[in-house]
Amino acid sequence: MRNFKFNVMILAIFALIFTSCSKDENSGVEQQVSEGVAELYLGPVLNAEIRKALQKQEAELPECSEDAPAYAQISLVYGDAETPVDVIVPIIIDGTDLFTDYDEALEIPVASGETTVSVTLNDFLVWNDDGGAPGEVIWAAPKTGSDFAGIVSQSLPFSWDLRAGSKTYTDVEVLCFDDRDVNLYGYQFFDIIPVEIYEFCVFANYCNDAGRHFTANYTFDITYIGDDNDIPLYTGEMPMTGNTEDDDSGDWYADPLCLAIPAPIYGEGPDTDYIRVTATLANWDANYPAPGAVDPISEDLSWNEVQSFFVDGDNINYWHIFFNCEDDDGGQTGSDDDGDGVPNDIDECPGTDPGVEVDEVGCESIQVPGRDIVVLNDINVIDNTAMQDPDNVQFVKNLVNFTTSGSRNNGSTFMFDFGRGSSCGSCAGTWSTMRDVVQGEGFTISDISSSSGTLTSIDSDVKIILLALPNVQYTLEEINTLKQFASEGGRIIFMGEHEGFYGSSGIGIENQFLVNIGAVLFNTGGSIDCGYVELPTESNRVHPIMQGVETLTIGCASVIEPGEGDFALFYDSTNELVLGGVAKIDTAPIAELAQVERSKSRQSNIKLPKPSSSTGY
Repeated sequence: MRNFKFNVMILAIFALIFTSCSKDENSGVEQQVSEGVAELYLGPVLNAEIRKALQKQEAELPECSEDAPAYAQISLVYGDAETPVDVIVPIIIDGTDLFTDYDEALEIPVASGETTVSVTLNDFLVWNDDGGAPGEVIWAAPKTGSDFAGIVSQSLPFSWDLRAGSKTYTDVEVLCFDDRDVNLYGYQFFDIIPVEIYEFCVFANYCNDAGRHFTANYTFDITYIGDDNDIPLYTGEMPMTGNTEDDDSGDWYADPLCLAIPAPIYGEGPDTDYIRVTATLANWDANYPAPGAVDPISEDLSWNEVQSFFVDGDNINYWHIFFNCEDDDGGQTGSDDDGDGVPNDIDECPGTDPGVEVDEVGCESIQVPGRDIVVLNDINVIDNTAMQDPDNVQFVKNLVNFTTSGSRNNGSTFMFDFGRGSSCGSCAGTWSTMRDVVQGEGFTISDISSSSGTLTSIDSDVKIILLALPNVQYTLEEINTLKQFASEGGRIIFMGEHEGFYGSSGIGIENQFLVNIGAVLFNTGGSIDCGYVELPTESNRVHPIMQGVETLTIGCASVIEPGEGDFALFYDSTNELVLGGVAKIDTAPIAELAQVERSKSRQSNIKLPKPSSSTGY
């Protein structure tokens, strides 16, 4: 969800540091300046001779306001550390001379042992008075590289030294200012023009000649065209792009690009075009081949058209751009019904609850803990032998220490279910070290032995449930009870095993459960890294559960096949097969149990001395 409306008055930023301690308020006796500082006073100089000379050359300069100068907006840095000073100071008029009033911010410190300090003036604007406060900019000192820089003898920025204990008066050449020509002075539009601005967001797709859609990279320009002179507001802006995996093996994405635009400034009617938006397709070699010649997409928008993107006080629709897509003519409004910041046409989870953190396709982020199921197909990863490895201890701590949304966040009970004919009925002893670690993290252990149809309520203090190799399927009511538990922020851990230990029927129970609970990953079998094996760091993936874990010890695991949206926690020692994973649970209740349609299985080439052992040995 994005807030699209900002009340931005640029001068309010500077008013935060505005003071008005004028020397004129003193007795008239010249005050001595401390040897540790230098006082700076700046005098705006509007050179009439320059204007006369340019008028003879028919140069076009803005007309001068008849308003008196009242305030100077100053931005400078000083010293080797380039300490910034941003301040608005009153202007004192002494006959025909102008200079800034005394201000503490312009009392520049001189480093101990030094006699001078360097100062660089970056911005200098002169405002008129509006009821005792800065009103509108009437003069501006042009910046180097701007169209007007050559008109003055010294454009900004410029630098000079101040001597300790001195009062320095420095002239600054200024030109009459017209906000329609703000870019000609070298300033940014919104740095000077105090207007109410609104957020305008875009998202783009590119279609190759075969019709395949890709998330697009692009440059984006916004120009104010309502006045006689075009005013560039943004040029060459680009979205933030990336991949869902650190090794670029996942999906490529581009975040929506959001920029601020004003309502009409110069009296344009609501149906008069005043904003031009232009998108130009950019190369993205990692995502799609060089697209060749694709025309930029440009639209002129009126205020009524801009307002059509505003849904209500908190939400906006995106302008969805399509490059080279036959059925899509340029940009389209992208509605966002669930308010998660992802347009409907790319939102794969359109009913996301308010406030839930989502990924680039609008689904709850797998990086956010809770409401998830962790699948570990190796009981040895938490047995007493493996728990001698500090990395396995850290792994367990990460499993239980997480912050989630929902009522389960404050739970302090870890529940183990050793029932349903578990193939690991005696694992409470095998996992005694792990259980001690859990208790050391402030959790209470609760052991249950459920049978079919009995797991229909879960105590409100339970935060984590571990299901230990069950051999009896869960009923519809039990599945929905566990879904409700997950929707409240609880975490489910399903402990499976390789086929030699768990049996093909056990793996079938596991996969049936995963389908019904609303996860996509499943157990494909196999017996990988048998005996106790220390996985290399390269096998780990970045996830809160793996934080601080370097070389996890395992002892013969079956392989997990992740689905779309699932996340691998760690791979095998060859970094090719997923052995631990996590998936978000679809917490919506189901009306009937689903059937497993997957028949994939993975045969291990390892000949185990003792196939029925959890380690294979």
